[in-house]
Amino acid sequence: MSLFKKLFGKKAAVELNDPFFGAITYDQGIWTFLPKKQEDGFMIGINAEEVGPSTQQGEFFTRLRSNLNHYERRAKDYIASREDCSVDVSQLGVYSVQIEDDAATKLEEFVLELSDNDAFVIHRVSFKQGQPVDYGF
Repeated sequence: MSLFKKLFGKKAAVELNDPFFGAITYDQGIWTFLPKKQEDGFMIGINAEEVGPSTQQGEFFTRLRSNLNHYERRAKDYIASREDCSVDVSQLGVYSVQIEDDAATKLEEFVLELSDNDAFVIHRVSFKQGQPVDYGF
């Protein structure tokens, strides 16, 4: 292997079968679950060290997932409440969940992304203390 490749070559992705998140891959500071089929669910991003997500992050995600319908409804209501909203929120479903580090999970901070079936536009709703606090797309 050349010196250039050793210094600047992309490192092989780290893979892990996590008890909370399933088969996840680590790259550039983020662990990611990518569903292979639509019925496998939605994408998950976890901000964690290379050793893997913490138990705290996993337990937080378990609670979040068990209440996902509630958070999805809250996110849709939050989007619809925007003054300039022209989005048909009835067409949106969960696209991804982003879990932050342990400090953020203590504050119940996470991002829920919603999209329609085409996923042309991704709507991002940030939550803090379980409440929607910010929206972007």
